[in-house]
Amino acid sequence: MNAIGFDYFAGGDQFFDADGEGAVAPQAGGVPSMAAMRTSQPYIITVSNASSTAVSNFDVLGAYQYLGGGTFSSGNQVVTGAGYQITISSAISNVTYQEFLYQSMNSPFSVGLTYIESVSGSTTQVSQTLTLNTRDANGNQALKTLVPTIDPYQQQSGIVALNQLYDIDGFTKITISSVLGSVVFRMHFYPRANLNVARGLRGNQVAADFGSPMKQVTPLLTK
Repeated sequence: MNAIGFDYFAGGDQFFDADGEGAVAPQAGGVPSMAAMRTSQPYIITVSNASSTAVSNFDVLGAYQYLGGGTFSSGNQVVTGAGYQITISSAISNVTYQEFLYQSMNSPFSVGLTYIESVSGSTTQVSQTLTLNTRDANGNQALKTLVPTIDPYQQQSGIVALNQLYDIDGFTKITISSVLGSVVFRMHFYPRANLNVARGLRGNQVAADFGSPMKQVTPLLTK
């Protein structure tokens, strides 16, 4: 995360990839080729509020914090408070949310696109502001606010595609400004790149890049 110095992280730009540049797979002759890239397969989580109470500043991810101090049932994180219960689960059938958190600790990834869809309840849930919050063991912290915005040309009101690059590791939390009452929604994290040290055992690079996920999501916005 910090091979080139923490000054970049503290400023936020390097960690959150504010320049918008992503790695591109080279083809013969060193010319970048998007066609040569793997297809980005999303990590998908479901957030369900079982009560009519809206909950402010609600965290998802944050593996280091919540795997050690959160409450889990059958691999789902269950968050309770005064008059509410919110469950975070994986929307991928053979993977639990708890396993996803463990993977985010050991295999950090950069997100090329965040796709949020309303499943039930108020569709305005998809427009709630998100705050990226990450830090390191020295206490250095970086924050970035993301504002999901409905594309005026899209035809679906209950979905939003947030075309913003940022990184996820065990420290990273995404704080949702408000989880509205009685809503169910999904967050799809399309990776732009990920790290897996096991690839090195086969003599491969530990980092893998993926093609632009926006091309995969655009048909969903306009159908």
